Amino acid sequence: MRGTLRRLLALLVLSVCATGCGGGGGQVAPDTWAGSVCTALHPWRDQITSLNAQAASQMATATTPQQTRDNMLRLLDGARLASERARAQVAAAGVPDVPDGQQIAGRFVAALAAVRDAYRTAHDTVAGFSTREPKAFYDGVSRAVATLNTSYARAGVDTGRLASADLRASFARATPCR
Repeated sequence: MRGTLRRLLALLVLSVCATGCGGGGGQVAPDTWAGSVCTALHPWRDQITSLNAQAASQMATATTPQQTRDNMLRLLDGARLASERARAQVAAAGVPDVPDGQQIAGRFVAALAAVRDAYRTAHDTVAGFSTREPKAFYDGVSRAVATLNTSYARAGVDTGRLASADLRASFARATPCR
């Protein structure tokens, strides 16, 4: 069963690393906004990756469903907190001074809020599972991680597919985005 959880955790790591998200206050130059967004997202991705690596290490030594649940809850809560920090930083980046800038910034903030909420939901779901029946527990965790991955994938905003040519160019130029 631990092997199944490790595979699920690996899938979670891949989906986190493959997804790109990336605000809302005053109008700012597109290059400035793109740099601010990437400056918020890089530490977020690094923290999610680090949390996943730590959880994978802990899962390798977990011998009970309770230990597994405790490890998963730490991972999910840490990822939720990291996502909220990134969301707040992207919101603070303002609005890019491009056509539809407010909507674009709003989509980035909403994407991070959706990711944060997906982690919260997964956390609360796993916290509610009984650890008395190991198979039922691990099956439930598998379903919770699958739901998290689906929610995570739906939330993503791909900076390479922005409707604004100015912003696409800004993301390509901004040093923090490389």
